[in-house]
Amino acid sequence: MSFSLPERVTLKGPNFIREVFERGVGVPGFISFGIGNPAPEAIPVKVIEDAFDFIVHENPMGLLQYGPMQGDARLSELTLERLSKVHHMNLEGQGLIISNGAGQLLGLVPITVCEPGDEVYMDDYTFTSAINSVRNMGAKAVGIKTDEFGMIPSELEKAAQSGKGKYIYLIPNFQNPTGITMPLERRKEIYAIASKYDLFIYEDDPYGEIRFAGEHVPSFKSFDTENRVLYAGSYSKTLSAGLRVGFLLGPEDVISTIQALKNNTAGQMPLVTQKVVAHVLDQIDYDAHLENVRKVYKSKCDAMMRVFKEKGSSKVHLTEPTGGMFAWMTMPDTVDCDEFFETCMNKNVGIIKCGAFASDGVENGHAFRLSYTVPTIPEIEKGMEILCALTKEYCGE
Repeated sequence: MSFSLPERVTLKGPNFIREVFERGVGVPGFISFGIGNPAPEAIPVKVIEDAFDFIVHENPMGLLQYGPMQGDARLSELTLERLSKVHHMNLEGQGLIISNGAGQLLGLVPITVCEPGDEVYMDDYTFTSAINSVRNMGAKAVGIKTDEFGMIPSELEKAAQSGKGKYIYLIPNFQNPTGITMPLERRKEIYAIASKYDLFIYEDDPYGEIRFAGEHVPSFKSFDTENRVLYAGSYSKTLSAGLRVGFLLGPEDVISTIQALKNNTAGQMPLVTQKVVAHVLDQIDYDAHLENVRKVYKSKCDAMMRVFKEKGSSKVHLTEPTGGMFAWMTMPDTVDCDEFFETCMNKNVGIIKCGAFASDGVENGHAFRLSYTVPTIPEIEKGMEILCALTKEYCGE
């Protein structure tokens, strides 16, 4: 039988992340800066184990039957309370979806608001799943040029003049893959353009709670006066990625539409993981836990930056993140980055080529994503020494 798939679901970028993972598996001494997983030592394993034990034995039948489509009520209550009190978001007229991680939302939003041929504006290099989910709808994931402060407003406005735009996708805090945080003034400029061209803003903020340096920057949602921001968050980076619990806050009419679509496509997400997260939040001092997570990430990031500053080529630029999980290493244009990548792999150091994160219309760049979360500090130091020596070999002192 001959069966052809629609072109829109086959338009995927190269999977450089999987390539690094697969080539590094089982290789003795391989140090990967490629995997964007949370730091193992930042996961409160014992607390989560105890929560599972309590939840399963407290009311097993409550977990083994269908539950509310909109999610666990206690988890929703705790999430809304934090968004209001800690993040200063106005909850009036807003709805909340509890999702199967923030990743599920990347698919639900474009399938709800986009038609084939629509445009979604995003950073020139951004989260791979956000790009692919837009392409899967037959929409165009338009890459907008960025600078050290994130998306450039004038470049966004040029693109928005097409009249085909539906929303702007942004990771404003410790962006994946660059590690950049967008300052407040730039956020307000972007919001003004969204207002002018009547665009939603999809504010993806999975790393926002992991700030370990610098000053807090208010979220788009905290100053959203026109009901145009969809704010996505997650417990994956602060509690456990494997529990797959995320959430989306936005205008009630939009959220109810997304919820209905979710009901018809994915149905109810597992109750047990939601209840475990709610129980953990009820049992621990979440802010104290976050401080520990931040210390872990800061110590690892500091180790990466320290070695690079001491031993890296002066012709190579490495962003210095103030939180999150990633740094972005930019090479001179004269460097053959494919050859550099292969040399790193042959030296047992894994990094991710920037092409993995390129939006539509973005040419091949000369950059790599480095994640400091999974390796130990000794592994980070060893891996960075190898990497830094190679930057001098390819780029000069």
